[in-house]
Amino acid sequence: MLIGYARVSSDEQDLGIQFEQLTRIGCEKIYQDKASGKSAERQGLKQLLEFAREGDIVHVTKVDRIARNTIDALGVADQLSARGAGLICHDLGDLDINSDVGRVIYTTIGAFAEMERSRILQRCNEGRERARQQGKHLGRYPNLALHDRIRELADNGWNKHAISRELACSRSTVYKVLSGGHRV
Repeated sequence: MLIGYARVSSDEQDLGIQFEQLTRIGCEKIYQDKASGKSAERQGLKQLLEFAREGDIVHVTKVDRIARNTIDALGVADQLSARGAGLICHDLGDLDINSDVGRVIYTTIGAFAEMERSRILQRCNEGRERARQQGKHLGRYPNLALHDRIRELADNGWNKHAISRELACSRSTVYKVLSGGHRV
């Protein structure tokens, strides 16, 4: 059986394009998730891994839909292989990463992708540090009106939990403001 797996990172994103591609490939059953690839709690992937049987081929439009890094993808491939199922990644030239050649190619490509992600993160961190050194503000600006209101309610005897509910802000924000952690 041809099985598809589609994933997007958030509820606002659409699975439509992946469904179209997987249907065109001939997938009879398509599992889906709307969750970060980093999340271990992906019901669709768990169901797929429990359902896959010998002779089944799992198709994904892009390898990053099923896993975030090489180790995770090879782990999924190993689970499928143990059940006698294959895994084809269409963004890698329809590569079956359960084949010997497929594993070598995928591992190499995955290693380069991880290295590039690491380099991008390093460049971002360097840019943030440079901006800090130049005295540039990073992050959101404090909501001074909210902070004043938090202090006002606290001065009137409200407890921190009640303040956070009243103002629809987190209790950690209330605690930081009242402890002096949010001063401008």
